[in-house]
Amino acid sequence: MSYNDDVTLILFPEPISSHFEVAGTKEFKEHIEIRLEELAELIPEKLKHASARVVLDGFCNSIELQSFPLKGKAVYLKLYRRRWKISGEKQHYSNSYNLHREGVKATDEFANFLKASFGQTSSQYNTHRDSLMR
Repeated sequence: MSYNDDVTLILFPEPISSHFEVAGTKEFKEHIEIRLEELAELIPEKLKHASARVVLDGFCNSIELQSFPLKGKAVYLKLYRRRWKISGEKQHYSNSYNLHREGVKATDEFANFLKASFGQTSSQYNTHRDSLMR
């Protein structure tokens, strides 16, 4: 057995682990934020034909999802999809991923766990957990 250097493969579900990499973490008193950025080589299909002139152009607004707790603290994943454009043009392109179900701000795995274990959504779980910690 060997150790794997890529912690994203172990800690995060598909498609997060195969499309994003950890760019940083912040630990707060009550929660942990993990910033994940889309891999720079994942150029959108619409731009494959113009690959020589494609340039990165920042990030889309982040998506925040709650995941399994670490160190007794809530964990929030801040996912940043990249924006691309053809050099000299204004239109932006980005990839789309099915990262969570509509209306649920948690990874599918964490949402399924909460529903099966407690019959709650992530926001209901957080309210209950917060009241117990006071």
